[in-house]
Amino acid sequence: MNAVQKQHVNHPRTWRKAFTGTLDDISAAAKWLDAIAVEQQFPEQLVFALQVCLEELLTNIVRHGGAESSGNLSDVQLPPLNVEITICTSAQSVSMTIEDDGKPFDIASAPAQRIDRPLDELQPGGLGIQLVRNFASSIAYTQAGLGNRVVVEFLL
Repeated sequence: MNAVQKQHVNHPRTWRKAFTGTLDDISAAAKWLDAIAVEQQFPEQLVFALQVCLEELLTNIVRHGGAESSGNLSDVQLPPLNVEITICTSAQSVSMTIEDDGKPFDIASAPAQRIDRPLDELQPGGLGIQLVRNFASSIAYTQAGLGNRVVVEFLL
């Protein structure tokens, strides 16, 4: 994502919003991000990368973050996890920070599934990590804030 045009992004700005770890709030977070992108006139390529990463990271929180999680999206922990998302723009980048109070999971060092084989030979799971790595310029993980903090950065 190194060649994203930067002429339309206003700087610096920060947006923060709390969500819950539910399927409905994945959709609500995507709409919130879209509103920011329109307001700030983010380039289409950047918006796509942000949305893919947001949806992958939130889906993993909902699917795997609960104490008793089976990985099935219809079997979400009650009450749902707390999630806070922060979007921050600067002259050089847009960063998205996602914090949740789920089980610790370090996406930055987790192995991604190799995708150098035909699709019919791949096992389900692990592709989201690779997608996030491919779209983001950098990924960082710490245990802070609500519990887990993932920061994905997109260079402009």
